[in-house]
Amino acid sequence: MPSALRSLLLLTLPLVACERAPAPGRAEVDVRHTREEAGTPVARWQGDMLTAEALEQRFLEMSPALRERYQTPEAKREYVESVARFELLAREALERGLQNDPEVLASFKRALVSRLTRQQLEKADVTVTDAEVAEAYAKERDSFSRPAQVRLSHVFLAAPRGDAARVATVRARAEALMKQIRALPPADFKSFGQVAREQSEEPRTQPLDGDMRFLSDEALARAYGPEVLAAARELKESGDVVGPVQTEQGFHLLKLNGRLPAVDLSLEEVREQLTQRLRGLKQNRAWADFLEGLERRQGLSVDAAALARVPVDMSAPMRAPLGPLPGTVPAPYASEGEMP
Repeated sequence: MPSALRSLLLLTLPLVACERAPAPGRAEVDVRHTREEAGTPVARWQGDMLTAEALEQRFLEMSPALRERYQTPEAKREYVESVARFELLAREALERGLQNDPEVLASFKRALVSRLTRQQLEKADVTVTDAEVAEAYAKERDSFSRPAQVRLSHVFLAAPRGDAARVATVRARAEALMKQIRALPPADFKSFGQVAREQSEEPRTQPLDGDMRFLSDEALARAYGPEVLAAARELKESGDVVGPVQTEQGFHLLKLNGRLPAVDLSLEEVREQLTQRLRGLKQNRAWADFLEGLERRQGLSVDAAALARVPVDMSAPMRAPLGPLPGTVPAPYASEGEMP
């Protein structure tokens, strides 16, 4: 049992003692440290004890480095006394009625719900077959393949090909800018970006330092023209530049930021990824079925009319909480499409 949950149980007294069938929402909890009489006691207190067998197990659960601290009788005694002190303090808290403290109850319920959730998911049938993985791969084949992509930055100067006078003027300006760009070190992307922000006339990329993002050959040609694609293929190393490149719309001064190779993942390469996702979907469906049955058995109902009358005042100042916030469990996703 995790130490956090064990501590919470130690701090929780039977909510209704000596009831054979507790009322809904109430339970009887045994908070003794040792519940079996068997074993050799190394420490006793009223109605409870710590056994040698349990102590040995605790030491085995420690790392070797931590065990090194308890090689002397004095160190072992201090550890035993520290365990006993915790138990005695827990009992004192119970005698003071702190088991009914709102914070204690809220923490206890959260621990219970967390443990129940893990238990329910562990017992759910979440076997994923090879056939299910293969079917998922076939349905999503396109998502596991990607053509090669190139990432360029550019300075664009508008000059429609049909306007000869403007083409001549803008060509001269483009050549002058290209001379300035070629003088920059290949790795100086910042200065190229500054030129793009100040000179480029394409609104999509100008605020982005001319960054065209990663594009496939097809997407690049479709967005900027086959001339840009042909010029991009000439660029070999990151930082290489080319231009002016004339298209129907104007002139491009191009800088290579990087390339991504084509990807075509086989079923074996994505098998584990798909298996984990399908397992998660099955766990979610099992959890949804469990919650639905639980809500039905417990008679959960929501009064929509009463709920509609509860105000949510956006203008009111935030108030100090009257107690711990209630725990919540979001509704499970109904389908894969709802998953984030």
